[in-house]
Parts: sequence; C-alpha cells; structure tokens
Amino acid sequence: MARPQEQDKVKKMHQGSKSVEEYYKDMEVTLLRMNVLESNEATMTRFLDGLNREIQNMVELYHYTYLDDLVHQAPQVESQQRRHLASKKAYPNGSGN
Repeated sequence: MARPQEQDKVKKMHQGSKSVEEYYKDMEVTLLRMNVLESNEATMTRFLDGLNREIQNMVELYHYTYLDDLVHQAPQVESQQRRHLASKKAYPNGSGN
C-alpha cells in the first residue's frame, strides 16, 4: 500500500506543461509504481481530471467507454488546439481562413 505522501502524489497528478502523451505515461508509471489498482472508470476520471482545462473541456464533450479511446482522443484535441493557437498568432485580426 502506498504511503500518504505517495498517495498525495497520485492525487495531484496533472498534465501541466507536458504533452498529453507524456502526462498519460507519467500517470501510468506512477500508478504502477504505487501499486494502485482501480477500475477503468476511476482511471479515466483520474486522467480527465489531470488534463489541462482547455483539453479537458473539449474531451468531456464525448462519451468514452474505454480508457484507450480517451487516451487516443485527448492528443488529437491537443493537436487541434495547437493548430488553432498557431493560426490565431499568424492571423491576429482573424483574416486567415
């Protein structure tokens, strides 16, 4: 069983400046290292809760049954947001289509 400080680390996992893939891999490794056994639904909730808010808001628009589907969709949303942000920087007055 994980010690209190380890449990706290598991609870505080967030994407931050990491890519979605990096965040997921870190989460996966941490859960394995801490020997955390939880349901698919609990892991999905943990993953969603740790995503950056903008990505989380978009990903939550869809229903996911499997963690793999969620983990596949989140990087696509992240990529789309990067393209959108790059477009805004390239065309700050909205003149680009």
